[in-house]
Amino acid sequence: MGADEFVTRQEILSQPETWRETLHQLTSNSHSGKLRIQDYERILCIGCGSTHYLSIWAARLLQVHTQVECQAQPSSEILFHPEMGGSKDRKTLLVAISRSGQTSETIEAVRTFKSRGAGDCLAITCYPESDLSSLADHVIGVPAAQEQSVAQTRSFTNMMLGVSSLIQGSPSPKLAREFGEAGAQLLEGNSSVAVDLGRDAKMQRFFYLGSHSQYGLASEAMLKMKEMSLSYSEAYHFMEFRHGPMSMINEESVVLALISQETFRYELAVLQDMKKLGARIVAITPDNLTSQIPMADHLIRFPVVDGNWAHVFYLPILQLLAFERAVFKGLNPDRPKNLEAVVALP
Repeated sequence: MGADEFVTRQEILSQPETWRETLHQLTSNSHSGKLRIQDYERILCIGCGSTHYLSIWAARLLQVHTQVECQAQPSSEILFHPEMGGSKDRKTLLVAISRSGQTSETIEAVRTFKSRGAGDCLAITCYPESDLSSLADHVIGVPAAQEQSVAQTRSFTNMMLGVSSLIQGSPSPKLAREFGEAGAQLLEGNSSVAVDLGRDAKMQRFFYLGSHSQYGLASEAMLKMKEMSLSYSEAYHFMEFRHGPMSMINEESVVLALISQETFRYELAVLQDMKKLGARIVAITPDNLTSQIPMADHLIRFPVVDGNWAHVFYLPILQLLAFERAVFKGLNPDRPKNLEAVVALP
């Protein structure tokens, strides 16, 4: 089976067009007029698997930009420990994220939360007519991102755009057009990095580093490598990596760094240390920082876009890397071992 025939690859490469469609939809979406973040004393973001990592990214971003206390938890924690969902004393917005809208842990967590009268629920999903959506008080649907593959790729990044709209408001039609073009250029200009690294038999260990909200994205990229290619991969905060995990670095290691504008000086110091230990360095960065990353073996640049919309640019090449690694190892990335697209409670 040729690489072009896999649905997963087609969906990864389709992201720029789906982003354009989603941004156009969000332009006319009236949710921002009905939902006021400032009306809540607390925001709790939940999800399972990939969407748990999306909820980590979302909570940290929302905390900074809304000044409302935000937390992220796996859906099961709210289901099994209802007190973590809050109480009537503090009005909470539960942001429940699910690709299918049918994830049973998330649905039951929402039911548990609402039974306690702690606040309202916002569902973010690719299926706005799903069971989760019917339970929610507010829905942000991104149907353009629906996918056939088991491993989440375009669904993840499009749901990120839904979260960003809570902060940025409705995007402009101009942004939607420019965003799709920038995404296409990103993939066209950097896909060779994913191919070269994915097919390099010497590389055996993949470490994903991200600070603040990028830690959630680093964790998601790590999960893609595990799911698709069954490869050794871990995710850490940049500075935490020096507190023990760096002992695993050798010449068979790849460090994939999601560079942030706020703390890049400290992040580059970590990368310099890893380079000295023999690691190959891949830096994914806003293009206004690229001249200041001399230790990178591979530099993936993306445009600086107003607000937080551009965070989706961190992921496509990392998704493609996991895909290429899976194909190189003779695995089927469309059907990851032991996994199903929707997980049900036992």
